[in-house]
Amino acid sequence: MNLELYKRIENSSAHTQNRIDNGNFIVQNNHLLDDLVPFCFEISNKLHLRACCILEKVFEIELNLSINHLDFICENLNKLKNDSAIRSISRFIMLMVQDNSKKYYLSKNQLEKITEVCFDWLISDYRVAVKHHVILTLFEIGKTQDWIYPELRLILEKDSIGSSPGFKSIAKKIMKKIN
Repeated sequence: MNLELYKRIENSSAHTQNRIDNGNFIVQNNHLLDDLVPFCFEISNKLHLRACCILEKVFEIELNLSINHLDFICENLNKLKNDSAIRSISRFIMLMVQDNSKKYYLSKNQLEKITEVCFDWLISDYRVAVKHHVILTLFEIGKTQDWIYPELRLILEKDSIGSSPGFKSIAKKIMKKIN
């Protein structure tokens, strides 16, 4: 791994300005994505959480930089187990799927992998931020795949009982749209 990139990851924080600075640095030096993307999925290294936060910001700034890394990302999504890492990556996935509805660059296989992991994350015990991103992702994919809305509806109805106000809010909003 590039030493400067490793130092940036090591010294990064969750502060907004720090994430923006690191994201802009990677956008300007986008060859570093070849090191950053795989590092995000090295779950044995605790720094992968910080790398995921940086990657989220990079793709928020310049989403088209993700194109060359989509196969690897989609193949490795199911490796992520940490709530913070999944929150960052689920947000990027949401942005990518929403963008894909206009540009159509995700393959059928990539969409299947994303759909599978999103349902897994939705029924698992993750925070509301992850579930929010996942619900919006599945809603977007469901526009072109009939079977998703009935499955999503069942989960949202079941999980809304006794859930947090944040989950209930996004569930209600999406239920209105799919009914």
